[in-house]
Amino acid sequence: MLDRAMRLTTKNPQYAYIAPTYGQAKRVAWDLLKDYVKNIPGVIVNEADLRIDIPRPYSGDKIRFMLLGAENPDSIRGIYLDGVVLDEYAEMNTVVWSTVVRPLLSDRMGWAIFIGTPKGQNQFYDVLQFAQNGNPAAEPPVPKDPEWHWAIYKASETNIIDRTELEAARAQMSPEEYEQEFECSFTAALIGAYYGKEMEKAERDGRVTSVDYDPGLPVTTYWDLGMDDATSIWFIQNLRGREIRVIDYMEASGSGLPWWTKELQSKGYVYDAHILPHDGAVRELGTGVSRLETLQSLQRGIKVRVAKKMDVADGINASRLLLAKCWFDKVRCAQGIKALKAYEKAWDSKNKVFQSRPKHNWASHGADAFRTAATSLEESQHERDGRHKNYGNRQTVSDFDIV
Repeated sequence: MLDRAMRLTTKNPQYAYIAPTYGQAKRVAWDLLKDYVKNIPGVIVNEADLRIDIPRPYSGDKIRFMLLGAENPDSIRGIYLDGVVLDEYAEMNTVVWSTVVRPLLSDRMGWAIFIGTPKGQNQFYDVLQFAQNGNPAAEPPVPKDPEWHWAIYKASETNIIDRTELEAARAQMSPEEYEQEFECSFTAALIGAYYGKEMEKAERDGRVTSVDYDPGLPVTTYWDLGMDDATSIWFIQNLRGREIRVIDYMEASGSGLPWWTKELQSKGYVYDAHILPHDGAVRELGTGVSRLETLQSLQRGIKVRVAKKMDVADGINASRLLLAKCWFDKVRCAQGIKALKAYEKAWDSKNKVFQSRPKHNWASHGADAFRTAATSLEESQHERDGRHKNYGNRQTVSDFDIV
């Protein structure tokens, strides 16, 4: 990145190193970047903003390097870039490249590098597939682009790590862990994933496919509400007792409920209800009005309610049961499917064990919204079961004696 910047003649070039979080960008790259520029005359280091400027006296402008985090994609908007490095791209929200960073490069004809360790077949895998093959499934098919370069550096082939160390690592790690961390395997099971087996079975059973919207069935939406991060919504048609059709998914950050209302209307679906997580009923300090009440005022004629509060572990178990009944539209739900696959346990690096709580990252939003669906649908099933039990124990009431 520094080498390309020093050779570029475009006015005021800008470059960014982006990690999954701002803190991670600082820990990984900040000291390295400062070390590489320390002997350049006139360099200005901004510790507060993790930014470095290199004046160019001959042209009167400067080269700028920025360290950024991908945890809030909208915070990256509004700049331009001549080059970018996305480090550990598998850990980032799927929209970071496609709708945020990619447009920042366009008017400068900039370049991008994606690097990292595989975490299953998610967006990092998709980028590799595009670099290798283009997109033959698109309409019309997109051929392989010669401007893309790809490389996979396996520890067993690079000789960077001593062989004895590799053998020691292999002896202390599971086969899946070793293949992922050292051999760059995209097919090794994602360690600590909550729904890996369920999503693998759904794909194996052909339940990740084309699922059309049935106008004869109402659509219920299930939400995860974001404040400073993303809001996510699943769109579901429920064939009671038979199957769950997951026909659509949406996710965006930085948008209020009026914007979401317009987006819901633009879909053209006939809605039965909008189900918010249990905290949707909490009144906000600034307005004294809950988001439940706000959405009720915007969605007149459609039921809006909150799901029953459920322990996270119970909600995850309910989600696993629900996944066994679901059919997903592979195109409209693509981002949500990736979130479900990537939803994982938090890792305790000190004690070297997985924690009992989920890891909060880009995948949490889609998974939390799905947990809203699982919680609500399980509650509805219990209500129906309860009614059947009551009816089964009742006797016919009449105004005459049949004896």
